[in-house]
Formats: sequence, C-alpha cells, structure tokens
Amino acid sequence: PVNAVWLSVFISFCMALTSLGSLVAFQAMVSIATIGLYIAYSMPIFLRVTLARKSFVPGPFNLGRYGILVGWVSVLWVATITVLFSLPVAYPITKDTLNYTPVAVGGLLVVTVSWWALSARYWFKGPITNLDTQ
Repeated sequence: PVNAVWLSVFISFCMALTSLGSLVAFQAMVSIATIGLYIAYSMPIFLRVTLARKSFVPGPFNLGRYGILVGWVSVLWVATITVLFSLPVAYPITKDTLNYTPVAVGGLLVVTVSWWALSARYWFKGPITNLDTQ
C-alpha cells in the first residue's frame, strides 16, 4: 500500500502541474474527475430505484418510504451537475476556452461500453467471494 500511495501522490502532483501550463486542461481534468465520481456514485442508486425497486431487501439503516424519493432526487442532481460541469467556462467559445470534458467522458463511455459488449461480457464473472454462505 505504501508504494500505491506514493504513486497516487506522484500522479496527482503531475496532474496539478498542468495548471501551470494550461488552465483549460486543468479545469477539464477537475471536471472529468468530478463527473466520473458522481456517475460512479449514482449508478447503484439509479439501479436501486429502477431495476431493483421491488426485489431490494433494505438493510438495518434505510429511509423507509422516502428512500425511492431521495434516490430519484440524487439521480436528477447528478444529471444536472453532469450538464453543468460540461458547459464552457468562458464565452466566447474558442479552442482555448472550450470545455473538453464532454469529449473525454463521452469517448471513455463509448470505449468502455464497446469493450464490454464485444469482449468482457463473455469472460468476466465478477469478484470471487470469500464469504461462507452458512
């Protein structure tokens, strides 16, 4: 874990250095990281309020009848901030002020979904559980 922490520190430092050369590149990286984090958090929430609405077994802490409402509010909030973080940071829009976040996130989405559809769904079995069912 120590080497992984130092690698993470080094990569973060290198990414922060881009703000010295190009503010647009730094803003795009921050937007991409923010959107990616929120999308990762909202995917299980979205699946919970749609596909698993009837079959989901609540744990010891739950919001009761307000759980679905709070889930939809959070999904809509993530959709809103995804749009907001994809907007240009300045007008008029030029090559220096264009927000490249939608291009990067959209490109990554296309690559990831294509990889899953063409390859990974045939061999990926999910994580191996180390829990005993008894």
